[in-house]
Amino acid sequence: MSRTFQIVQWDCVGLLGATLCYGATWLSVWYNSLTTRFRERNPHINPPPNPEARNSNTKIMTWLFRILGAFLFLSAFVALLGIRHPR
Repeated sequence: MSRTFQIVQWDCVGLLGATLCYGATWLSVWYNSLTTRFRERNPHINPPPNPEARNSNTKIMTWLFRILGAFLFLSAFVALLGIRHPR
């Protein structure tokens, strides 16, 4: 039972990694709009970014989501290779 649970667990991690790689652009746009709305409501904490900074933030977050997704996918792949079959 524990081997089956490990396989399902690592499959879910790999699926999360693939989803992060595939939806990185959408997630970065969503994250940028979320933080911009927060900054507009609370300018005393951090002023809202200008349009150039928004584009830069979106590109940076896209790459960070892709790197995180690739790391999760590859770590799940390596972990699944390491799960031994019972003899």
